Amino acid sequence: MRIKIEQADEEAAVNLMPLIDMVFLLLIFFLVATTIAQEEREIAVQLPGTSSVEPLSATPRQLIINIRSDGALRVAGRTYDSAGLESLLRRVVTDAPQREVLIRADERSIHKYFAGVAGLCRKAGVGEVKIGYILEKPVAQSVR
Repeated sequence: MRIKIEQADEEAAVNLMPLIDMVFLLLIFFLVATTIAQEEREIAVQLPGTSSVEPLSATPRQLIINIRSDGALRVAGRTYDSAGLESLLRRVVTDAPQREVLIRADERSIHKYFAGVAGLCRKAGVGEVKIGYILEKPVAQSVR
C-alpha cells in the first residue's frame, strides 16, 4: 500500500501589507512637509532694514593656508604669491591678532615651500602657526 505524502509545492507568501502601509505613510509625511515649507516661503513679509551689514556668525578662528605639491599657495579658494600672502597675513594680524594660522602642505611638496610660508607668518607677526596633518591608525605594540 502506498502512502501519499502531501507536500506543499508553494512557498509561504510574504506579507507585504506592513511595508506598503509604511511607504504610504512616508509619502503622506513628505507631501505634507513640502506643502508647509512652500506656504511659509510664499508669505509676503517685508523684512526690516539695517544701517550696517555685518555677518551674524563669528569670523573663523583659523586662517588656513594650503600649499600644493607644485608650491602654489591657496587661501579660501584663491591663489596667492609670496607678496600677496604676506600682505594678507599682515591684514589678518592687524584685524584679529588672536587669529591662528594653519598651514596644510601637500606631502609631495618640497619642504622649502612650507618653510617660506612659516617665515612669512613670522615676518607678518602671526602669534600662533599650526601644521596640518592626518593621524594614521596607530600600530599595536606588543607589551613585554
